[in-house]
Amino acid sequence: MAKEAVLWNDVEVNVGWGILRGKTCVVDGGLEADNGLHIVGLHGWLDNCNTFDNLVPLLPTKSKVLVLDFPGHGWSDHLPLGAHYNPFVYACNIKTAVLKLGWKKFVLMGHSMGGAVSCVFTAIFPELVSALIIFDYVAPLSTRGFVEQCQIYAEDLLKSEKLALEPPLVYSEKEAIDRLIAARVFGYSDDATIDKEAAQILLPRSAREVDNGYVWSHDRKARPTFLVFISGKKWIETISAIKCPVLLIQATRGTNMFQIESLNKIYEIYRRNAQWFNVEVVEGCHHVHLTEPNHVAPSVTHFLEKVVNRKQPIQARL
Repeated sequence: MAKEAVLWNDVEVNVGWGILRGKTCVVDGGLEADNGLHIVGLHGWLDNCNTFDNLVPLLPTKSKVLVLDFPGHGWSDHLPLGAHYNPFVYACNIKTAVLKLGWKKFVLMGHSMGGAVSCVFTAIFPELVSALIIFDYVAPLSTRGFVEQCQIYAEDLLKSEKLALEPPLVYSEKEAIDRLIAARVFGYSDDATIDKEAAQILLPRSAREVDNGYVWSHDRKARPTFLVFISGKKWIETISAIKCPVLLIQATRGTNMFQIESLNKIYEIYRRNAQWFNVEVVEGCHHVHLTEPNHVAPSVTHFLEKVVNRKQPIQARL
């Protein structure tokens, strides 16, 4: 199933306060080819748009793909002090960027935090999204109350604002790779969800080279957890507003698989509201789309073909 690497072209767009950067390609088709599938990819927390490098070549031939670094991530500019990162801010900036780049209708594809932002985006800008693909993200589940979550978030945020004013730490290439791997431990086990090869794919946009090594590219203010603001009933209301076709791919060793009862409740909300809803459980960890793209590509391709043909499956696969 392997294909040759695609030819990416860098893009940047001024969204008013700064520049968002990313890249675009046409799968196996050259710049002028177009099969009608336009796909926008949104990466996970503290990752960058390189997270889709291994998957995109396996997408349907002649698909046009745009992937963007979120504000404060990868090569995109950082928000100024006093401006905070959250799903609504991310969604609004992505809308500004895609419209300025001429993308008016597309499939939205998000991993982890990018999946959460994709859901928010689809709920508030439904006219732009023809279908939604989510990799290993179901809901911002927490056992803490809202006030306690806000207290934790506020403490982390204020610390990060102070750190953002300090000189960045410098790491050797090996240290940067090791830290990228160690920072990505989610799900059932204590094993990292990316390997060295995946870390090397993320590194060029995760860090920038300086004289003595590498410094992180992401904004330290982007580190605090923000999902408290769309948890619980707010999340239910958000995904209830999603009416387009939805594909949710869950990794067997992913972030929410141990919360089966909660998963089933979320699945039912999608089924009641989306044009159609497919769930696929695939072998792998939280970053399965990056580390084992062959595990997810068949499901994604099958879903995209149905989106193009607008043929509703008889029954969602579970």
